[in-house]
Amino acid sequence: MLDRFQRKITRLRISVTDLCNLYCVYCRPPQGVHHMPRKEILSFEEITLVARCAAQLGVRSFRLTGGEPLTRRNLKSLVASLSSIPGVEDLAMTTNGVLLRRYARALKEAGLMRINISLDSLQKERFRQITGGGNIEDVLEGIEAAVDAGFEQVKVNMVVMRGINEDEVEDFARLSMDKPLEVRFIEYMAFGCRMIEEKKFVPGQEVLERIRKVGDLVLADAENPCRGGAARSGRTAPPLRGPAKCYRLKGARGVLGLILPVSQPFCGDCNRLRLTSQGKLRACLLSGGEVDLKTILRSEYLVSHGKPSASLEKALVEAFIKASNMKPAIHSGRGEPVMCQIGG
Repeated sequence: MLDRFQRKITRLRISVTDLCNLYCVYCRPPQGVHHMPRKEILSFEEITLVARCAAQLGVRSFRLTGGEPLTRRNLKSLVASLSSIPGVEDLAMTTNGVLLRRYARALKEAGLMRINISLDSLQKERFRQITGGGNIEDVLEGIEAAVDAGFEQVKVNMVVMRGINEDEVEDFARLSMDKPLEVRFIEYMAFGCRMIEEKKFVPGQEVLERIRKVGDLVLADAENPCRGGAARSGRTAPPLRGPAKCYRLKGARGVLGLILPVSQPFCGDCNRLRLTSQGKLRACLLSGGEVDLKTILRSEYLVSHGKPSASLEKALVEAFIKASNMKPAIHSGRGEPVMCQIGG
């Protein structure tokens, strides 16, 4: 599936819930969040139907997000359904890690391949302040559980914010020395209601200079820099590149990645769509444009006895094509995404 700028769409991010068990300062809007009634959230069956259609159109990589995806009951059943879809080469999840110790092994056994853990401070009190009361020990135990479970990749994502956590870049870089982690440093994006917080932005070059204080850096394999469980199992992980530029500290088991949406925008290579928990297929995080899949999925004349009809599949295909053609050449930066609802 190509968009109107001939970019091949191969990734779909799926928000499975708008609920989260943390209250991160950069994620929730000042006015708070209005959570939708449960009936307005897509069921696992509906999500699987959408994913199956996406796979038929050439989408190969799927990522589960939230809110916090692990707050959704029985998530492993959705993972099992998605991993069994023909054509799925990559199935990942982004989580805050609080509940990960409890679910890591079951998710791996259900078919989850990779996992990203959002973590913005290694200091107990600072973490509590950033997350609105979170316990960092829960997340650190979750990271250990993910590594022990044998996921193909375990990534730790740090949003670098001036005046909040930029002094911890070196400590985060050291996490890659002894563990097979990919630690990723993400530029803070000020958009919509966050425009007044531009002063929090730390450019990637400054982050790189801080990392170089830790040790010598070399460029890592951009295709598959830290294979973790894939290497141990002998399975070749799919070469599905993301936007990170990867480095390795000399002697480190893991790697470091820089994601620079402000300094080096990657819109020209964007290959993804986003499905919100309420069934909206979004073309771009920051430029609006979406197609309502929930209405299509729940139209009675399209569904017979709970099984997808030919007309439903046709309508979903048309919706995907419509959404892909809504993708702009480059985002406007004027969107008002609620990150805790859409997912990162």
